[in-house]
Amino acid sequence: MEYQLNNQSISYLPEGKKISGSNTILLHHSIDLTANVPWHDAGYAIEQLYHKNQFTDFFNETKNLLIDLWRTAGLVMPGDFALDQYHTLIGNQRQHLSALEQTKLIFTNKFPLGIHTLENRISEICGIQVVAKNPFDHQSVFHFRVIRPNSNDNNPLHRDTWLEEYAGCINLYIPIAGSNAHSSLSLIPGSHLWPENKVERTEHGAQINEIKFNVPAVSKIKGKYELVRPDPKENEVLVFSPYLIHGGAVNLNKNQTRISIELRLWKKH
Repeated sequence: MEYQLNNQSISYLPEGKKISGSNTILLHHSIDLTANVPWHDAGYAIEQLYHKNQFTDFFNETKNLLIDLWRTAGLVMPGDFALDQYHTLIGNQRQHLSALEQTKLIFTNKFPLGIHTLENRISEICGIQVVAKNPFDHQSVFHFRVIRPNSNDNNPLHRDTWLEEYAGCINLYIPIAGSNAHSSLSLIPGSHLWPENKVERTEHGAQINEIKFNVPAVSKIKGKYELVRPDPKENEVLVFSPYLIHGGAVNLNKNQTRISIELRLWKKH
């Protein structure tokens, strides 16, 4: 799969069997939490996250949580450590994977400012009550996405909803450090309305350069498309449909790790 991002050619080669679906539009057979918002056709929006004073508390709690998790993984850092310099702490891939184990699948009772504050804000944005609890497995979790510069840490292009447990949700990307026009999450506007036969993908979770991913990877896209980085700023949140094709967000910064909070919410029943 080869694509253009930041006027650069990026490519990856997923292993395994490739498939292409039918003329079905998956979103038309599921709950669509973007159905009644002005940004439905694009499938995403950038919105203010919190009031200014709230965000200061949110960021401080987030930084303290992340540093505690890294220290639990055995990383040593000074008290004034800049989060976007995470890559300078890592001596080898094993150390990085150990740190990642601490920063994924975190229960939402640890979410900065409290998960209900976030749920209320995203409910306002979507115009419908949402909660951070997956009805498929009843998990209520979030994670930090940590993408080092000049690395293969990022996911390939994919739809979350190729995994059935993510059907009917809404996705959040909250930038924490090192997220900018050269590193933030990338996506294809309007691709949540594409039929499955427009895309070829791996049959199962992708394997690329000996790295295994939970999600299948896009291996080919038929016709024209544009991959963009919406680039939310401090105290902003990127809200997007899980049916959008997204990922492939190589960190092109020279000396900054990109860190974001990522989580999903579902309609409250």
